Amino acid sequence: MKRPRTIFTRPIQEELGFGKTVTTAGRLMNADGTFNVQRQHLSPGDNIYFYLITMPWWKLLILAVLSYFLVNVIFTGLYLLIGIEQLAGVETGDFWFNFSIAYFFSTQTLTTVGYGHVYPVGWAANFVASLESFAGLLAFALTSGLLYGRFSRPTAKIVFSHVLLVAPYRDGQGVMLRMGNGRKSELIETEVQILLAMNQPEANGSLVRRFYALPLEISKISFFSLSWTVVHHLNEDSPLWGFSPQELVDANAEFMVLVKGTDEANQQLVHTRRSYTAEEMVWNARFQPVISRNSSGLPFVLNRQIGAYELIG
Repeated sequence: MKRPRTIFTRPIQEELGFGKTVTTAGRLMNADGTFNVQRQHLSPGDNIYFYLITMPWWKLLILAVLSYFLVNVIFTGLYLLIGIEQLAGVETGDFWFNFSIAYFFSTQTLTTVGYGHVYPVGWAANFVASLESFAGLLAFALTSGLLYGRFSRPTAKIVFSHVLLVAPYRDGQGVMLRMGNGRKSELIETEVQILLAMNQPEANGSLVRRFYALPLEISKISFFSLSWTVVHHLNEDSPLWGFSPQELVDANAEFMVLVKGTDEANQQLVHTRRSYTAEEMVWNARFQPVISRNSSGLPFVLNRQIGAYELIG
């Protein structure tokens, strides 16, 4: 691989937590903002809450239905093991008839509904029923807490362009990305910063990862209501000055974007991340218009077209 060019701009001095040598290959951050790092688990349950709070809703719904069914099947098996005759108010039959009776009794007990026409008799059946009632109360309490955590978790819904553009800007060029607010609520005092990570040669011939803060033309806005095109001017003060597309690829250049602001819906600080590599840069292009008017004449932001661009010449 061709050795990258040396950047003479002063890098960021503080440690960002990425290291200098282990991250010279590949990207540090995935395109969706998750870090491209795997950590060894200390115990099997370390990340259960994280997975439950962040998994898609459809996966959580499927997990909840399967868990509900499995728990009821387990208690149904216990009632059948004790003997269906210890459930008063029912007539016994073949296995599947008894299974259905025990299963629906289990669902009533687990949810503490208890219609009353079927009830346990004997010490064993009452013990299992009381144990299932406790399990149901505990499960629904945990589910309520999980749902509250998911709804109250502060998140931002920022739509990013899928590429970085190198477009005409002022008397030269600028590196640009475009963002849109995907939610109805406004983001107040929204800030953005871009960190550039590039491989740089050391005097001994080894490669290290260095980080540079890219100055932005506008890094903070008061209200994020429309789209926002974030621009870094490519001038003599830029760490990217004079680099060709292939030289950025050779240096494994990565642009890490951090956006944060206050969501007016809950008055909490929210943030999101996005990463671009040198291969995701489009040179000599410009974004297409993304703001139109709706039927009432109000500005209408086309968030699904936030990354639309056209090549120049």
